Amino acid sequence: MMIVKKLKPGGTRILRILLTAIILLSVSTNTGNAQSAGSVELSKPDLSQYPQINLNFRPVNASGEFLKDLQAINVEVIENDLKLSASNLELVNSGVQLTVAVNEGPTLANRYSGVSRFERIKTALYTWISGHDSQTMDEFRLVTNQGSVNFSPTDPADWSKAIEAYQPDLRNLQPGLASLTSAVDGIVNEVNLAGKPSAILYITPLPTVDQFDELETIFTRASEKGIHIFVWLIGPKEYAAAENALKLQGFSEQTGGKFFLFSGSEELPKLTDLLDPYAYYYRLSYKTFLNTSGDYSLGIKIEKDQLILESEVVAFSLNVAPPNPIFLSPPAEITRSWSETKRKRDSVLIPDNAMIQIMVEFPDGMERDLTYSRLFVDNMLVSENTAEPFNTFTWNISKITESGSHKLQVTVEDVAGLQGETIIIPVDVIVLEQPKTLLERIFARINIVNGIIGGTLILLLVGGIAALFRMLKKRPRKSIRKVSIDPLTQPVEINGEYSLSPVKVEETSEWPVIRGTGLAAARLLRKGSTPQDALQPQEIALSGEEVSFGSERKKVDIVLTHNTVSAVHARIFKDSEGNFRVADLGSNAGTWVNYAPVSSHGARLEHGDLVQFGRVSYIFEVHGAVPKRVQVLPYRED
Repeated sequence: MMIVKKLKPGGTRILRILLTAIILLSVSTNTGNAQSAGSVELSKPDLSQYPQINLNFRPVNASGEFLKDLQAINVEVIENDLKLSASNLELVNSGVQLTVAVNEGPTLANRYSGVSRFERIKTALYTWISGHDSQTMDEFRLVTNQGSVNFSPTDPADWSKAIEAYQPDLRNLQPGLASLTSAVDGIVNEVNLAGKPSAILYITPLPTVDQFDELETIFTRASEKGIHIFVWLIGPKEYAAAENALKLQGFSEQTGGKFFLFSGSEELPKLTDLLDPYAYYYRLSYKTFLNTSGDYSLGIKIEKDQLILESEVVAFSLNVAPPNPIFLSPPAEITRSWSETKRKRDSVLIPDNAMIQIMVEFPDGMERDLTYSRLFVDNMLVSENTAEPFNTFTWNISKITESGSHKLQVTVEDVAGLQGETIIIPVDVIVLEQPKTLLERIFARINIVNGIIGGTLILLLVGGIAALFRMLKKRPRKSIRKVSIDPLTQPVEINGEYSLSPVKVEETSEWPVIRGTGLAAARLLRKGSTPQDALQPQEIALSGEEVSFGSERKKVDIVLTHNTVSAVHARIFKDSEGNFRVADLGSNAGTWVNYAPVSSHGARLEHGDLVQFGRVSYIFEVHGAVPKRVQVLPYRED
């Protein structure tokens, strides 16, 4: 038998409060257990830099606090069940647009321990503002039932002044929904070029029952626009069990915000902790091994200390295609001709190289780097690029001495491992016949008929000359009277130019030929017979382009291995008048011409000059030059 005692009205109220407290404690405990692991919000991947994939994520712990101290080693990417490491992890502060909407009313003016609830709220705002400098990424606005308070939304100094100047007569103001409506309208109608998250801190007494239909509409609109609304409900602790307070909490959580009941005795939540999960995010980069089109899944796992977080899996589609190389203005034909020289044997075929260019398209729209590009001629690799520039090839055609057609094709591979190739194009290489000398042209025209005719004419000419010679031989010679002449008394006539000394027969050597140019304009011939002289080049061809001399192989054109030759010793070049000059480049042993020192300005060279680089000697000669001779005039008596 159960005995039920009827409770007094006051007892019923106490029982109801106890039951509500037990229920809230149970809900709080269950909520805490559900959130003990925290959460990770993951964005859709950005494929614009494929094969590098970028994604953003926001991790929070069980208390809803943003994790700011993650390293790349703490994050693992899971792509289609394949675990990959992050190549880069960056903490990004995008900032947040915070609008504080105050629903003014007498409830906010109530005091606890001598301090009004509103003054405690202003202190919380001051604390948040003091953590910002002039370069802050956050924006701040203040909206009341009377309208927006004007100040700079990006200047923390102005924020503090505005909060200090805001002194509403709370006891004579009636609450309403104007501040919240204005806050949501302001965010929705503003063009958010920076893409910052938007949040509203709604400070309000408990709304009346007839306001909840309109409140639900406002919160739903905010949720659809991605606006997070944090509600600070101002009132006694008993509001925790009020049905309307629980409705307001549900509206807040629907937008991704949080609800807090403030009676005046509690410590207000830190705004930094509330906003950081929206103001900050991580940008993660990793290299994918996917190189075929299809649908894939992506997630991340975070491990730090004892905390383990896993994001929900997001799906994405990948559409990739191989790179498409294209020939850029390819030559239909290339002509090799013979260089112009004085002697036929000095002539060479030019050019030696042909330049081939391509461009590379990416049909999938995702431009990426190449790992190589290769040029094939007649299915043989002739040129390869493994670094920039990938779009230019040098085709060596110096060994092609006969006309013919050749097939060209280029293949490329990108960093994703995808390969592409051009179409095969034909290129005709035309090798011109070497020009013939006069005798070669004459002999080329000789055939049997004109050979007989020519031979007959030559025999007739030879016979005529022989007959004329015999006739002259048969003519009687006139007697010549000898006159006795004393040679010592006769004048001697000297005509023409003569050398003061016997002409020395010069040693001749074959003149050097510069490939692609012909005979060298000048040369240096080695002079000296010591063992060290034998180590130097015997002959140095000079084309007129500047040539540097020295002992450092990587710094000069001509290397002279002698202890008196500096690393960079001298240079020979042509001046504006076309004369060869030699100039010293700050050498230790000096540069000399005919035993006279040469400055950095240089000295003019003439055929036969002695040029010395330190103690290495050369004779300078100009092609086709004639040595100067001294003119001797005949002696005449007065």
